[in-house]
Amino acid sequence: MHAVQLLHQFQVPFNALCVVNRINARKPIDTYRFLRDKVRPHIIQFIPGLEPVDFHRVAPCYWNIDHSPTLNSSRAKPAALDSVVTPWSLDPDDWGYFLTRIWDEWLRRDYGRVFVDQFENVISQMFGHGPQKCASAPTCGKGLALEHNGDLYSCDHFVYNEYKLGNIAQVHQGDLALSEKQREFGSAKNSKLTAYCKSCKYLDLCWGDCPKNRCIKSPDGESGLSYLCSGLQRFYAKALASRDEIARRMR
Repeated sequence: MHAVQLLHQFQVPFNALCVVNRINARKPIDTYRFLRDKVRPHIIQFIPGLEPVDFHRVAPCYWNIDHSPTLNSSRAKPAALDSVVTPWSLDPDDWGYFLTRIWDEWLRRDYGRVFVDQFENVISQMFGHGPQKCASAPTCGKGLALEHNGDLYSCDHFVYNEYKLGNIAQVHQGDLALSEKQREFGSAKNSKLTAYCKSCKYLDLCWGDCPKNRCIKSPDGESGLSYLCSGLQRFYAKALASRDEIARRMR
């Protein structure tokens, strides 16, 4: 907070990234108002804090699908002893609760005044301007991660050997970024959508979420569904219900 005070004192614009975990997910208004009124960043971004229990050893999308739980089952919740995610990960339904509660406050009091990353993104999508975030885009692969030793990975959420593209000391970074391996990584976001996702009325807003979160099974047993699916559906329903009101404000 001292650093925040210095940034404001010297008029340095900054953004705030807030990790939403199992605890603060249940206090959405407290969290939002603290960021809005005390931190006062230029942009507020909320990121779901979740990791599969074996994230130290197993790369995303390399999970044992036979052990993947089904949407809304007990193992697809952080409280279960045999949960697929770590205990500090947020509950998917709490993610939906968190976003919708803040959406109500933001739309009522702060629309056009406070920039919340997720909200601006979904509004852009609703009015045909496309996604601003890779997680809600049909394809991904533009957020590469470069390590201090020159190793380049497909994404900052995929810094595992399985997603290493090469080292820029040996191969030009542009060649690695445009490699076949990286193109396949980006297109897999769309090509590996579950049938449940393809039939979902929120597909154009979600596109299956970030592949790193696709660690559970759909109700029909197909693997590759986002752990956050139920929460995302709740948020998108809330956002779409506000479309006409937002359209009036945009005139």
